[in-house]
Formats: sequence, structure tokens, C-alpha cells
Amino acid sequence: MGDWMPRVLILPSSLYSRHRTIGGGERYALEYARALARHVPTTLGLFDLTDSVARDGSLEIRNFPLRNFSDQWGFPATPAAFRAMGAFDVVHVMCFPTSLSEAAVLLARWRKQISVLTDVGGGGRSLSGYLGRISSRIDLHRCADGLAHLSGYAGTFFGSWKHPQTVLYGGADCDSVVAPFTGGHALFVGRLLPHKGILNVIRSLDASTPLRVVGRPYDMGYFDQLRAEASGKQITFITDASDADIRREYAEASVVLQPSIPRPSEAGDKSELLGLVALEGMAAGRPVVVTRTTSLPELVVDGETGFVVPPNDLEALGSRIRQLVGNPILAERMGRKAREHVRTNFSWDTVALRGLTFYRSLQASGRGRASLTPR
Repeated sequence: MGDWMPRVLILPSSLYSRHRTIGGGERYALEYARALARHVPTTLGLFDLTDSVARDGSLEIRNFPLRNFSDQWGFPATPAAFRAMGAFDVVHVMCFPTSLSEAAVLLARWRKQISVLTDVGGGGRSLSGYLGRISSRIDLHRCADGLAHLSGYAGTFFGSWKHPQTVLYGGADCDSVVAPFTGGHALFVGRLLPHKGILNVIRSLDASTPLRVVGRPYDMGYFDQLRAEASGKQITFITDASDADIRREYAEASVVLQPSIPRPSEAGDKSELLGLVALEGMAAGRPVVVTRTTSLPELVVDGETGFVVPPNDLEALGSRIRQLVGNPILAERMGRKAREHVRTNFSWDTVALRGLTFYRSLQASGRGRASLTPR
């Protein structure tokens, strides 16, 4: 098991190579694939009208050919694309249910490939979606060999599945130099939507505590409400930050915030299957303040790498923010522990090796077929 070198195909949540929507799920698949490619042959699979191959370091990025861009009656990959997908030992689908995820799992079962599913949120039209109205057990995705979750919380949605399961978590870059604590302000990074909790942050702060809000507004009415609540306070909104700008914002902050609010629903709250902002903030050497909801408490050692506060508790939220903004010695000490916590448990290399170990365990248990890759 330990030296099996599978060829791995990663299928991300945004599958078309043109006009892609790049969010947390897409970033997760790319960074995971990059890290995995340093250990075994790995391809990130996208789809376009023509077949093409590019490289990102050791990672292969391949466009499989499409007939068209309409998936109304099934995923429109050509027969040649589905044949090409048969060259891999492991097919790891990072968004389901979709028509492609169903096809990939069923073809993998027929070809004796190992198929693994990861729910990064979202999904689309699929036969299983209709069958699920009859019974949750009538799901073509149950033909997969294993489930790899973003967090322990994400795994709770699959308690009835009898498949082998593991938790990958997510990664963050710990290679950058930690900047000195000079900013004296709190930082929020994320989409400016109600469930992200930014309104609670603004309401929890007094006029003496600086806050920088980095994110794109999706609802102008809500954005106007945020700006009205921020009136008279030291709050700056940045709505057009690049990736480089966000890295700089992390480096200059005293504390990074992920104050999400629970979103009760019949299907369960999938708003934060993995708190990447908390991981990125700790990787930058900054303590974090998160709310006790979804996956967030799994990522933070309360009182050591940051603080976990009850959701919608404005007094507790504001108190912890002021404590870290006003005490740079405490913030720096917690920030050092936060960075080491991420380096030990949440580096992308650590995450990729968890995935590779899982693939090998599935192969050792008799799933899949002999590797196509010479050792």
C-alpha cells in the first residue's frame, strides 16, 4: 500500500475552462492538486471545445473536449473525453451532485478505477437529485469507493453512507515571512453577505477600534446597510482587492475574523464546510476570532491560536477583537502559535498526503485496479 503510485484525476467544482467562477471550492481543488502532484502524477481536469494540455509546475491541467456547453440532459463531454478519463487510477470529484459526477462515478466503477467524492458545497442538475426525492438511498453517487471530507463537520452530512471516509481539511501557505505587528486593526475577509457575520462585527465595535473589511458586495442593499452601521467608526471597505492585496492585508492585521452566523435549513448548514479565511489568517501568523458554528471550531485552538465565541454574541465578539487589537504582545504570541498550528496540521502538503494515504487504503482493501504507472 505504501508505495503505490496512482495516476490521479481531480475534477473541480467549476468544470469549464472558459468563464470560470473562481471561489473557495475552485481554489481548494487547485491547491490540493498542486500539492498532490509533488508526490504522484496528477491532472486537474477541465472541459472545453478542444482538447489541450498545460502545466503548472508538476501539475498537468488538461482540457477534455466537449460537444457543447449545455448540460441540460447530461454532461456534454465527447466520447473521446470519457475514454481519456479512463487512463487514471483514481478519479477524485470535488463537487457533487452533478451530471458529470454521476457519469464519472459510474464509469469508474465499470473500469475498476477508484472514485472518491468531496463535497465542497454547491452542485447542479443530476438524476440522483430527482431519485433522492423518492429515497436518499437511491443515489448513483453511492457507487463511489470513498468520501473525503473538508472537515469533520462536513462529514456529518454523510452519516448514513457506509463508505470508507476520511477528513482532508484544507491547507494554507506558510512559506511567506511573518510581518511585524504594526497595524493595530482587525481584518475581515470574505463575501459581503449576511451569513458571513460582518454586520455583527461592525455593530460590536466602538469608535476606537479600527476594522478593515475586504470583500465584494453581492447585495447593494445589504452593502448600504453595512456602510450606514459603520458611520462614525474607524471602518474601511475594500471591494476590489487582488490576491496580492489580500496577502498584504493579512500581513498588516492584528487579528483576522471569520464571524459566520449559522444558517439553519432542512438540508443542514453548508455555508462553512471549511473556514479557509481562518486558516489563511493563522498561516500569516495572525490570531483569529471565529464563531462556534459549522467547521470553524475544529480549526482553532481556543485561547491559544485565537478565540472561539458564540454566534450572534456581540459583546463576546467585540471584547475579543478589542483584546487582540489593543494588546500586540498577546496577538503576536498567539499568532506564532497559530502559524505553527497551521504548519503542523493544515499545510497543503499535509492535506495532499492525507488524500494519498486514503487512496492507498482504498486500493489495499481491494478497490480499483493495478496501477497504470510504473514504480
